[in-house]
Amino acid sequence: MKCKILYISSLSSNRVISEIYKSSSKNPGFAIQKFSRLLAQGFEKNGAQVDVLSVIPVEDTPNKLVNEKNEVENNVNFHYIPFLNIPIIKHICICIYTFFYVLIWGLKNRKVGYVVFDVLKISMSIAGLSASMIARLTTVGLVTDMPGLMVGSNKGIFSKFVSFVNRAYLKSFSCYVFLTEQMNGVINKKNRPYIVMEGLVDVDLPKELSSIAKSNPRTLLYAGGLHERYGLKMLVDAFVNLKRNDWQLVVYGNGPYEDELRDIAANNTNVIYRGVAPNEEVVKAEYQASLLVNPRPTTEDFTKYSFPSKNMEYMVSGTPLLTTKLPGMPMEYWEYVYLFDDETVEGYQCKLETVFELSDAELLTKGASAQKFVMNRKNNTIQAGRILQMLYAL
Repeated sequence: MKCKILYISSLSSNRVISEIYKSSSKNPGFAIQKFSRLLAQGFEKNGAQVDVLSVIPVEDTPNKLVNEKNEVENNVNFHYIPFLNIPIIKHICICIYTFFYVLIWGLKNRKVGYVVFDVLKISMSIAGLSASMIARLTTVGLVTDMPGLMVGSNKGIFSKFVSFVNRAYLKSFSCYVFLTEQMNGVINKKNRPYIVMEGLVDVDLPKELSSIAKSNPRTLLYAGGLHERYGLKMLVDAFVNLKRNDWQLVVYGNGPYEDELRDIAANNTNVIYRGVAPNEEVVKAEYQASLLVNPRPTTEDFTKYSFPSKNMEYMVSGTPLLTTKLPGMPMEYWEYVYLFDDETVEGYQCKLETVFELSDAELLTKGASAQKFVMNRKNNTIQAGRILQMLYAL
């Protein structure tokens, strides 16, 4: 009998995400959407029937009823939770709906069903876990970030309460999927089965992307959150100090560093800020670039519990990656990327100068080796298959 997966998250169809972006011009969580979509499709490619129970990632709009139509996309069934978009009432709606949906789904599919939770969806996870226990379902806690350590998260009383609740129910899953080994020591206190899955790439990489020509002049590209804690300010300062007009720095994303970055771009013609853009546009830019960069410092505590999904996206592009030696990045990755040795403006500047002097052929060879590595060992069919193997062994 066919295995069935119920994936509880904010994953929405490409149509829904596109409509949200067009109507608001805000980032509806492109990174987590891509991660979740690849995982859901990976389960499907391994022969599982995949049902997604989702709260679509819309902004707070008081007194508005959110009631998206259910749909099927790429053999994945999307079921959207209706709710009144009013504080507190919204979460009550989500909890009640999730509880009864999971309970009914679980009773129908008890012998072949498994429930995968994005643990950061607190209302859904608490209600869904309760229903799963009644229906005696095996549950998977998918931990993509450590509660309370996400950059940019609110540090107020409510945020601390949410973090406390989050940590309290994290111990209740049957098994876990972590992005780094360090997460296991903090969360999995009951020593339940787990796997480490740093990320995943699309096994069906579009062939037309490989024919995209490199930009001229050479381009250094950063895409992600615009936070000083991510090392972006040091990177920009290092690039500007080099005064290399044969290279340009292109930045995508938004965040607290945005205003300062706009000022720098206004005064430096080879620094270009493009704001928030759909993932398709960013991916195309990654293929056109000569070098991709992730300057995230290794000294921040949160880096032990993260593996940036952007690194996977960078590596599969075939454009070489320059990054730091993140604690959550296994050493098996090191030979396929360029690494910063000194995490200071001077250190970044020195390494950029070294890599900028490499030939086009050398850069292409490095990028191709990284692409082959992640395509052969980290694609979404393989990674989803590892989760299913863990479930079947329980």
